Amino acid sequence: MSKTSPKPSLIPAFLALFVLVAISYLMFTDLKPTRTEHDISPAIEIIETPPLTIIPAIPEATTAEQEAEIFVNNLATTEEFITINENEDKFVRHDSVIVLPDLEYLATTKEALLADKSLKADTPLTLNYITHDKVQTTLAELSDTVEDETSNITIITPDGRQIISPLADLLHHQDLELSTVITRVIPQKHRIETTKGELNTIDIPADQPLIATITRGSQAVTLKDLTLSESLPDDALFYLHRVTDHDVQGLWGIIQAGLISKFRQGIQLEGIARNKEVIQAIIPADADERLPSGLSSFLGKILKNKVDNSFIYNLKTRTMGHDANLIFPGQQLILIHFPSSELEQIYQFFSEQRDQNIETFAITN
Repeated sequence: MSKTSPKPSLIPAFLALFVLVAISYLMFTDLKPTRTEHDISPAIEIIETPPLTIIPAIPEATTAEQEAEIFVNNLATTEEFITINENEDKFVRHDSVIVLPDLEYLATTKEALLADKSLKADTPLTLNYITHDKVQTTLAELSDTVEDETSNITIITPDGRQIISPLADLLHHQDLELSTVITRVIPQKHRIETTKGELNTIDIPADQPLIATITRGSQAVTLKDLTLSESLPDDALFYLHRVTDHDVQGLWGIIQAGLISKFRQGIQLEGIARNKEVIQAIIPADADERLPSGLSSFLGKILKNKVDNSFIYNLKTRTMGHDANLIFPGQQLILIHFPSSELEQIYQFFSEQRDQNIETFAITN
């Protein structure tokens, strides 16, 4: 029995036809991508970006010497005209121009100032005066609250007598009992900065005795001319300070406090060192004291030299002096010369030594 031949399949033929059609479509058809267009309102304006300004970074300090140099180079103020107010000390360069006030000091009253026709409405005035508070108390209470029994205090006894005496003497006063009610008179100092135009708004009795500092004008002068120092190097700096009532430790204390404050405050600079944007040095408050060994301290020797070679300009008499024992609040400007190398030495010394034993502050030469 003979086998029947299988029927040919049409599937390959259909596949071949499909491939042929697809190729023909790709070759002869101009295909364009499908896209959706949107109108934007308002239209976007294309602006060319200006070239970037490259700000050079401050070189990173790699050594203690370099950090000290950068600190000192940025220590002085960059103001064109420098005014030194009370409680606003500054380091300035020797060729800086400072504005000195033309001051007049006058014992007067509010009533007299208002009647003074030489004063303009915008004339600056600084008024200093004292009032007295009266508080009832007893000697027993004062002995518990007054720390310094050797300082004078003022009291009014029950019979109206006013006594000014140290508390130590009052405690043994034969006419006063510890429990006797007395009146203590406490002086209060007041300081007001104002102008003549604002004087009427100040709550002061018209006949209140006061000391008025009147600013009549100002003059600009360079430190080189003021100090008559012609041989100063270009990098010389001066520390300037207006004397105030708080300067109870004299010129030594003024210079010490200034160095401690400025070095602790530091200077904020980007890129000064890795993970560091403030450069500062901490000067201990007792770094100027003699050491147990009797040697002078590093800072003490510097302060002694500065006191002996200071410039003290009297704003009232417009004269320059050098007597460290004669300083008057409100009237004088202290000028202390520092070579840049000396300030760098101070910065580097306390940056490196602050964590060591205090004996390392000694000097042997």
